[in-house]
Amino acid sequence: GEPRDEVKDALKRNPDHPDPSKRPAEWQLYVPGSYGWRDGDWRAMGHEAAPHEAEKLTLVFLTSVAAGLAITITTSPITNARTHIMAHPGRFSGFPSALIHVGREYGFRGYFRGFAAQWARFGPYALVQFICWEKLRSVAGLPGI
Repeated sequence: GEPRDEVKDALKRNPDHPDPSKRPAEWQLYVPGSYGWRDGDWRAMGHEAAPHEAEKLTLVFLTSVAAGLAITITTSPITNARTHIMAHPGRFSGFPSALIHVGREYGFRGYFRGFAAQWARFGPYALVQFICWEKLRSVAGLPGI
């Protein structure tokens, strides 16, 4: 599945579930709020009651933030290479040479220059997208993802 789905499934783990794969990981037991979330598949996860609307939106919000972070981490090096290509026309033969230049010129941290600005772009995008998709699924009578 998508990274978002993996995060949601981890947050929904229930310590009382008979299936060990649906129980929280060891580290989750030490982090308050990192498990026990309820969603559309609350019965499958062994929860006793359906989630409230606020719980659903909170879960979607947290997974959207995590998805935005994952998007930013994976695309930041390419975004920075693209910026160098556009700022210096004709200097690079393509993305590989721009990536090598960024690494040599700025080190590993150079691949993540402007990270906060990039996350400020992807974070809200993921948030709005996932909330809209979840609400559309709900309106259409489909279960949440």
